[in-house]
Amino acid sequence: MSSPPTPSRRGDALGGTLMIIVSALLCLGALMVFSAGAGIDQRLDWRHFWRYSTLRRVAFVPAAWLVLAVLSRCDYRRWLLRESRWWLSPVVGLLVWSVVLLVLVLIPGVGSPRHDSYRWLQFSPGGIEITFQPSELAKWSVLIFLAAYAVRQGPRLREFARGFLPACGVLLLVVGLIGKEDFGTAALIGAMGAVVLLVAGVRWWHLALLIPVAALGFYLLVYCNDYRWARVVAFLEGADGGRAQGGAYQARQSITAIASGGLWGKGLGAGAMKLGWIPEDTTDFVFAVVGEELGFAGCALLVALFVALLFCSMAIAHRAPDRLGLLLTVGIAGAIGAQAVMNLAVVTGLAPTKGIALPFVSAGGSGLILTAMATGILVNIARQGSFARQPTGAPRTRTALGPAGPPFIGRFLGEKG
Repeated sequence: MSSPPTPSRRGDALGGTLMIIVSALLCLGALMVFSAGAGIDQRLDWRHFWRYSTLRRVAFVPAAWLVLAVLSRCDYRRWLLRESRWWLSPVVGLLVWSVVLLVLVLIPGVGSPRHDSYRWLQFSPGGIEITFQPSELAKWSVLIFLAAYAVRQGPRLREFARGFLPACGVLLLVVGLIGKEDFGTAALIGAMGAVVLLVAGVRWWHLALLIPVAALGFYLLVYCNDYRWARVVAFLEGADGGRAQGGAYQARQSITAIASGGLWGKGLGAGAMKLGWIPEDTTDFVFAVVGEELGFAGCALLVALFVALLFCSMAIAHRAPDRLGLLLTVGIAGAIGAQAVMNLAVVTGLAPTKGIALPFVSAGGSGLILTAMATGILVNIARQGSFARQPTGAPRTRTALGPAGPPFIGRFLGEKG
């Protein structure tokens, strides 16, 4: 068995670049959340800053960066399933704990209802109100588990009963528990879970069997839900539709704010739409505040940071030292990118209104810390990337990866058959 690759200068450069990008997103997010939450009659008591969501968001920045730095130093192979007594592996414990929390949050009196949805658990130690969103933990735990499971199964993953069905059962369990209260996050997890399995080598027609299940889920969770279906109708009819006025209110206000910003914006803190005109301006629609106050330039900068994060992640995937590193990179970077695209599509009116946060930017502590944790795993994969110690002129092969899904995955990785 070969020894694990040592960190390389190129890997350190990729990891450092990723940390710089995330740090920029964290700082820009804290700045815009603080601006969006400011009011003309607001008086801040700095002695009890924890009571104010905007100040908490600022305080979460160093905490998130610390988590990112610590996880970047922890070997990502710790997430592998053990050969013996695999049920004692950390990733299994994380997944089980996530499922337990998802069940608890649905119990009236245990889960904390907000906007008629049970998505949060609330704690009040020492009079300090702390909320936690279990779906954020479940998102990363199920993607990490699927990557570890695929590595353990190896070629057996292509078998329906012994490979695909157990992974599908875990994915559907988590998606079903989340979908009842948060369809957007459930759809994101389901889609990225399918992508991880596809890259891992699952037969495409096995995944195609999930299409009827997804259609049934859409029917039960969206079409049969008057509130969610009204948002879909509002999106289809457009802002001028007769029934769309209520469902399209957030999208209309968001587009108005972005359009009013022009090229350079009205100036930081000078936006007016945040003063009660844009709902959820510090969370789901914070990008609208960026557009109004920083203009097209600020929006372009924010989008460019996410594009740079994805390109950096593609380079990390290309240099991943093993299958686990590849699958973790695909799952983590894909989830961050897909969530950002979903949020920006909603804010700009390109998708039906859905409550989904912008990674690293929107207010919210649990999502911020857990996303930083997942990104720390990416940084560690980058630091252990291959190609660093090969002799000069040696061909770049990826023999350690084994089967890696469809042929186009192999061509992307530069495998030689």
